[in-house]
Amino acid sequence: MKVYPKIPRYDHPVVPESFFDAEDLVVLEKFDGSSFRFTLYDERHASSYPEPVVNAADGDGSLVFGTRRSIMGSHRDDLEDIDGALHRAVRCLCDGIDTTALRRVHDEHDGPLIVYAENLVYSTLDYGYTDHSLPALIGFDVLPYAAIKSMTPPGSPYAETFEGFLSTEAAWRVFDRIRVESVSPDRAFVPATIIAETAEFDPENYTVPWSSLAADLRAEGVVVRSDSHDRRVKVVREDFEELNCEQFGEDPADAETGAEQLVAMYCTSARIRKTVRSLVIEEDREFGVHLVEELYPRVVEDIWAEHWHEIMQLEFEFTPAEVYPLVAKRCVTELRKMETNAELNDADPTTIWQHLS
Repeated sequence: MKVYPKIPRYDHPVVPESFFDAEDLVVLEKFDGSSFRFTLYDERHASSYPEPVVNAADGDGSLVFGTRRSIMGSHRDDLEDIDGALHRAVRCLCDGIDTTALRRVHDEHDGPLIVYAENLVYSTLDYGYTDHSLPALIGFDVLPYAAIKSMTPPGSPYAETFEGFLSTEAAWRVFDRIRVESVSPDRAFVPATIIAETAEFDPENYTVPWSSLAADLRAEGVVVRSDSHDRRVKVVREDFEELNCEQFGEDPADAETGAEQLVAMYCTSARIRKTVRSLVIEEDREFGVHLVEELYPRVVEDIWAEHWHEIMQLEFEFTPAEVYPLVAKRCVTELRKMETNAELNDADPTTIWQHLS
């Protein structure tokens, strides 16, 4: 399956000035979750699929799915073999997608399609995941295999346009046809919220609206798309970007102290999760936010053990004692995300994002 093209910010150099003058602009809510894509393996079009899709499929009618980076399996796979952060999305594929309808759609588009969606897991914004039922997947784009020129993105991540993708109207027709409306809300597939269809949009002065998923929470931002320009452009609110830094750590270039820069470089979510799994699985510790007292010194130790040679060569100064509280804060954030997503996906916390790093 083709990797979804990167969406540039509205002020990125690749965005032509004429884009915001297009008469077919559509403004969509940008959701904060995890990238997801799926395709129906249809034996009638077996030659259309790349080898990884064929290998992942469990026979005709399999819904093969993946994250942004990797193809992860088929909806017929045992959940125990699937990353815990994907369990709810896979249940949605099993119950919320009408494969018969999707097969019929193939007949109308000269072959199979790739559906791109947001897997609603807790990332930066808490939509109230544990307070009320939210859809599992939110569809936002569709690409026919017949329109694909290359499965891999170009060298520059923003050099690619959205040429060949279905128009907004056509994609939303597909979403409506393949979704099962009678399924329970937590296993539902729904189309992305269309905020406006307009011929005028001023990104510099645009106020991001409240999210359609939570009455008291502003959306992450919006995606503005134009079919005539084959482009998607994003506008993200500034305070979301600040919150995202708190959740995932700062970019090293944004760090104000040496300790912050060190933590930004080496205290990754993957490292924290790896250490959590070691404590819980290998040392039989009970999972929970309380684990932070044992966790953060282990994470610091792991950073030093793996990267001490690089750290000794760094060209900036830092105070080692200042590293510990910064790592502890990152660990608390990661533990809370693992805890929330384990509850959301009805999965073992140690399987959350185990294969998504």
